[in-house]
Amino acid sequence: MLERYNTTLGFYEPAIFHMHTIGKGKLDEMEHWEQQQKSTFLHEYIHFLQDITTIQGLNNIFIRGEYIRYVSKLIKQQPSADVHVPISPLSLGSNVDQNWLARSCTMGTINPVEKAISFKKTQIATLTDCNNGKIIPVNGVLIKCFDRKMHNTDILLGTIHMMEGMAKLIQEEIYPTSVRRSPYNPSYIVKDVVDMIIPGLSAKPHTMIALFVFALQRSNPGCDLIDYLEFKAKNGFNADTLTPIVIYEDLQRTTMTLPIGTLTYKESHEAFAEGAKDVISEYLGGVWYWQNINKWFQTIIQKGSVLKLQNPFLFHQLAEGGDIIKNMFFSMLLKEFGTPIVTNRSHYFDFIRPRSVYVSKRELINVYAMMQIHQVFLSNGTFNCPLRKYCQSEPCGIRKQKVDIRCLTHPWERMRKWNRCYFNSWWYFKGFKDIRIVY
Repeated sequence: MLERYNTTLGFYEPAIFHMHTIGKGKLDEMEHWEQQQKSTFLHEYIHFLQDITTIQGLNNIFIRGEYIRYVSKLIKQQPSADVHVPISPLSLGSNVDQNWLARSCTMGTINPVEKAISFKKTQIATLTDCNNGKIIPVNGVLIKCFDRKMHNTDILLGTIHMMEGMAKLIQEEIYPTSVRRSPYNPSYIVKDVVDMIIPGLSAKPHTMIALFVFALQRSNPGCDLIDYLEFKAKNGFNADTLTPIVIYEDLQRTTMTLPIGTLTYKESHEAFAEGAKDVISEYLGGVWYWQNINKWFQTIIQKGSVLKLQNPFLFHQLAEGGDIIKNMFFSMLLKEFGTPIVTNRSHYFDFIRPRSVYVSKRELINVYAMMQIHQVFLSNGTFNCPLRKYCQSEPCGIRKQKVDIRCLTHPWERMRKWNRCYFNSWWYFKGFKDIRIVY
């Protein structure tokens, strides 16, 4: 699973709620930022919006939450304090393994390539529903490409190409660059493949944004996008007649088959939003100290779901608004959703609070710490805590603690009764304080 893509200028960690830009400017100094930092911030902020407004983003939150929820129960039920890592999601039951496998298959793969040549659809995995034993084939789209040495290589088309494609396209609409930059961005692969089916379609930016939205609202973005375009081409649509309005009308008519039945488009989106809210709420466990965090999660996911269903053109409006300093739609989004934790080159931790939700920077840093816990159980027993830069300069726990070598390898060993760092606050409240990580 790709956690980050092209970290040269910045990155966003999906479902972990952390943005990073390479510039030194702080959020309250945005009007003074250089264009490069504004452009990078916009790109990564779109990924944050994708997390909370699209089915694929919500599913990513659910999959991670489902894994740590299952692991937490597993640890509390076992008689021994020894926990052997890594705990592979593919070894777990209750469909945790099948959901993780499905997401891995539909996420797609990336390599630095120069050009897409052709594509073919093929079965890439088989799922088995643990509830009824039903066999579910998972199809994928393999794209044959030339790499930089002009050798053939295959890329699996998926969610990452749609997310990067949308973010890159909107970024280019507002802050254009003249050439394709290296490494070869996943968005260019989508454009090459789209033009193979409907020539000239990639030159229509608003149609491309609508296609990315369509794909991210489906269970298998790569396959569903190709199937849709082939169907429209077969029915006589071309680059001029396949418009965003046509695409969104078609999207409204789609259905999705889930374990609870066949759902309409609106019902599907609401079901994924509820799933994401449910795993986070249960993971927080009703601890009073985290009530503001839970409210923050519930609010931004609910607002994101409502906004997406009421306004399918939200990403188009963002693209049309121009520079983020003068972009009224961007300003509205920033007020409604705020930001996750944002860091810059100087390792300054910052955030913007969303309207109608009180949450502090410390609490948002707690969110970032919370979303690291599952990484420990996926690791080989060594975990580098990403909060150490913050803890070097800010109070961590009740008093300021010095960062030491354990933060780079085994941060859970820093457990103290009354002066726990952010990471170990979660470790303690999740009931892990007495376990031993064995690898």
